[in-house]
Amino acid sequence: MSTLVAFALGTPTVSYADYLDPLDLPSLPMDSAQHSLLLDVVSAGDRLVAVGERGHILYSDDQGMNWTQAQVAVRSQLNAVYFWNDQQGWAVGEDAVILHTSDAGQTWTKQFDARDEEMKGPLLDLFFKSADEGFAIGVFNKLYHTRDGGQSWENWQEHADNLDEWHLFAMSSPVEGVIYVASEAGLLFRSLDGGNSFEPLQTDHDGSFHGVLAKRGSDGEDRLVLSGVGGKLFVSADSGQSWNELDTHTEAGISGSTWLADGSALIVGADGVMLNVSPDLASVKKYQRDNGLPLSSVVVANNGGLVLVGLGGVQTLSTSEVTQHD
Repeated sequence: MSTLVAFALGTPTVSYADYLDPLDLPSLPMDSAQHSLLLDVVSAGDRLVAVGERGHILYSDDQGMNWTQAQVAVRSQLNAVYFWNDQQGWAVGEDAVILHTSDAGQTWTKQFDARDEEMKGPLLDLFFKSADEGFAIGVFNKLYHTRDGGQSWENWQEHADNLDEWHLFAMSSPVEGVIYVASEAGLLFRSLDGGNSFEPLQTDHDGSFHGVLAKRGSDGEDRLVLSGVGGKLFVSADSGQSWNELDTHTEAGISGSTWLADGSALIVGADGVMLNVSPDLASVKKYQRDNGLPLSSVVVANNGGLVLVGLGGVQTLSTSEVTQHD
């Protein structure tokens, strides 16, 4: 935020006459961007792309060892990023901003923002089912839909059975046509028609889920992992028809997650906590980074190693460090 501070008679006065919205300012190059607050990281082909505060978007072509800062049209905080292929990607953030890249994350342009809407707030996640059709979600049931690669975005809230306007935190799609959305009040929204409608599923929890991980099992049922506030972790092996709560041995908030090559899941969160959920979704092994810095997202690099982001920027470690089940 830019302000003009004037001093009159020794008393500072703040004027907003020269205020410029971060949505209208490009992100500034910073040598320390790799160590700034980063909130999401994903693969884009052989490249890794991370997003975070101040409009920072960085990409790495060497498994997360070195990072280059992208050219970004806004200076707003970015909360999530998604790539449909190795070239086409989108990112979402504060004031419901949506950015797009067509060059593997090197440059980003703004497609949409909702700064003038009555109900303000950030977008928190997104998912594209093709290069043309995608969804973006956020607080107060914010739900947007595009059919033209983001050239236009339409309000899609009426397609979710969410009359209480619970926040929508995270999205995951195990197979074509099925989408899961983590929410508040122990709710998980599910679409079985490719996003045309979303129905609520109730778990045995009454709090918020900030992360959801989904994959299709060999029996045709979806394996689901829901993570959230207070270290809560719920799993389902039958597409959400029944749920089990696992003991995480922590009360730290958890959200970012990924499937690992051995079939287990890794969930990261506050205090540097890392939770490895066994392939059968029956047990949890807790690990913790020595630095204790909060983690927000994790991705498996092409070399099989892990790249984590959060407060303090990028961290890397070997998968073997978090998969030693008893």
